[in-house]
Amino acid sequence: MKLRSPSYLIKLMLFSVLIGTVPVVVLGTFAYLNSSQTVQERVNESNKQLLQQTQMRVEQILKTIDASATQLLQSPVVTSAFDNEISSKDFELVRELFKGISLIQTYELGTKDVFLYSLPQKWIVNGSGVNEYSVPGARSQMEAFSRLAGGSFWTSGLNKDIAYNSADSQGSIHSIYFVKKFPFNAINPKGIMSVELLPDTIKELVTLHNGKTGSTFLLDQNFNIIGHHDRAMLGNNLSGEAYLKPIVETDDANGQYRTSKEGKEVTVTYRKSLYNGWKYVSIASIEEINEHNKIIGWLTLLVSVGILLVTLILAWLGSKKMYSPIQSIYTALTREPFAASTENKRGELQFIGERVDYLIQNQSLLMNELKGQQVQLKEFFMQKLFNGTIKSDEFKAKLSLYGFKRHWPVMSVLAVQIDTLKDTRFEETDRDLLMFAINNIVGELIPAEQRLVPIVTADCQVTIIGSQEGDADFKEQIFSLSDTIQKAIVQYLKIKVSMGISRPFTTMSETPQAFHEAVTALKYRVGLGQESILFIEDVQPQRSNLYLFPQEREQSLFDAMRTGNLEQSERSLKEFMGELFQHRIQHQDYQLSLLRLLVDIIRFGQEFSIPTGLINQDEATLIQTLFNLRSIEEIEQWFWTTFVAPFILELGSRRESQFKHISEAIIDIIHREFDSELTLEGCSSRINYHPHYVSRVFRQETGINFGEYLTQYRMETAKKWLKATDMKISEVAERLRYNNSANFIRSFRKTVGMTPGQYREEG
Repeated sequence: MKLRSPSYLIKLMLFSVLIGTVPVVVLGTFAYLNSSQTVQERVNESNKQLLQQTQMRVEQILKTIDASATQLLQSPVVTSAFDNEISSKDFELVRELFKGISLIQTYELGTKDVFLYSLPQKWIVNGSGVNEYSVPGARSQMEAFSRLAGGSFWTSGLNKDIAYNSADSQGSIHSIYFVKKFPFNAINPKGIMSVELLPDTIKELVTLHNGKTGSTFLLDQNFNIIGHHDRAMLGNNLSGEAYLKPIVETDDANGQYRTSKEGKEVTVTYRKSLYNGWKYVSIASIEEINEHNKIIGWLTLLVSVGILLVTLILAWLGSKKMYSPIQSIYTALTREPFAASTENKRGELQFIGERVDYLIQNQSLLMNELKGQQVQLKEFFMQKLFNGTIKSDEFKAKLSLYGFKRHWPVMSVLAVQIDTLKDTRFEETDRDLLMFAINNIVGELIPAEQRLVPIVTADCQVTIIGSQEGDADFKEQIFSLSDTIQKAIVQYLKIKVSMGISRPFTTMSETPQAFHEAVTALKYRVGLGQESILFIEDVQPQRSNLYLFPQEREQSLFDAMRTGNLEQSERSLKEFMGELFQHRIQHQDYQLSLLRLLVDIIRFGQEFSIPTGLINQDEATLIQTLFNLRSIEEIEQWFWTTFVAPFILELGSRRESQFKHISEAIIDIIHREFDSELTLEGCSSRINYHPHYVSRVFRQETGINFGEYLTQYRMETAKKWLKATDMKISEVAERLRYNNSANFIRSFRKTVGMTPGQYREEG
């Protein structure tokens, strides 16, 4: 019959393309928008961090100059010199003044020159001479500074009066000055000190990123440019620029906003210094940032197109593969005779649906066939039960599922085996058929309420028989059934069989042991003759336990070995041996248990990659040595010296080396980065260990936890700074990452026993 056009295939293809295309389009659009926004946010955040770092770097130098200048201005030499004239005879005083100036006029601080000027005596001293001979025009500059308000301030401007004789000077320069009067807050000061910075000091301190994405510059209190990559811009006043208007009008210490500059959209990031009122400004071009976003957009488009092409190919291949079973079913059904009309079919699925309806109408036949399979499922369950592959917690559900709802207080396993086929009318090729015949006879003779389904396994027929009777009555009942079965087999099949009967048991989980006992009982017919009915307790009074192995003791031993506890390991090994040998069992069972322990210990060593060199023998030699040991003490000592002790020492050596490496790495991070935001989680991540594990290791190695060690080291550093430098307590607190001075003082007093101020005074 000719197939119709595969309409379902087309629908399946269209649906696959639809569900594959829509997510890609949505995901591509979302990825582009999200990446564009993320780039903008990261640039903005980068500018904020850049300005903050720039401000900290600049103000650190400025505050150092401030502190050094204050120290010099307060020195007895300078304060006494302001009231006296300086003549050619005062060379000793001038030398002391030069010495103090040289301490400030260093390359590291970026100072160009330092001036001391006495207002009453009109003398001036700088790094290159006395009075105006060294720096002409300096006196008028100092007079101008004395008339400005404030006892200490930073200022800037184009100095046309001071002419330097240095090679890099060209008349007038744009300079930055730190001015401090003496006395500090006096209306009519006696003297004045001015520190002039090198022209490129601020430029070098300010981090400039004047590429495609924008630029950074520094403004003074009056919005004059004092730091810019273009020297020509120095001194320009930007207070009237429209794009800086929000900074002029706001009192916020920092912020970020979007505006327009020269017709282009830009993002302005700013910070205002609380120290000297300077403004740190960064300009980022949004247009240039969007250029990077366009690249991301094109890459996203290319990836999306690629995914779409792959989706189309996979949709076509997948649709054909998924349609293949339907096409096969449709083809097969069209070849079968069908009472319903096959004309005017509107699709493959409709035709298949009609055939399914036909099958449902004839389901009674199918159900009968399924019922026939129920017997096979029960037999399969019994096979698994005898093999011990059903977990104890599954017994109840499985018994109910297969219709085994009986529960007997006592049960036994009956095993039937053919003695011989010699001198009978059967051949060896008939053995399987005979076993199934025996199975049917057993099922007929034992009432259904007293047994589970009889099965044939290997060369035995086995049955679980249950009873409500006691042990003595149950044994007599089983013997009577066995004798009846044996006689029936002789009567109908003319062959001799023997029977093995297990010990009574109470739970289904004991079935594999009972099966083993029944089969074992049959082995004793060799000495007792054919047609025997053998109870295992008669031929083997001592019960053999196939599963004698102290699993929990072994686990305790391995746990102690993992922790490196020698005493606990030795005690666990002794307890294992004591529990293993406390039962009176066959020697072969002992050997199997000891062999299992040997294999488990070797596997333990392989799990931890313990070198094979620690064991000087191969597996065969180890087994031979183990079986040659004569006493429990020898066996225990052999396991201890050959495996347990060497394994523990090897693991302990590894653990000690690892612990030392971890603690040294954390201590190194603390010593190098104590003035940054350090956390246990961050440090642990950097050395690729879990924080909880690092915390325990660090405490074990150092005796204190991470936080205590970090605090102690910071306090030791604070003590050095308080003794060796003039840093303010607030500066020390800020450098050591305290939120405020009060928290630092509280922590310092708790650790040292006194406040930072008291500690400095004692020094």
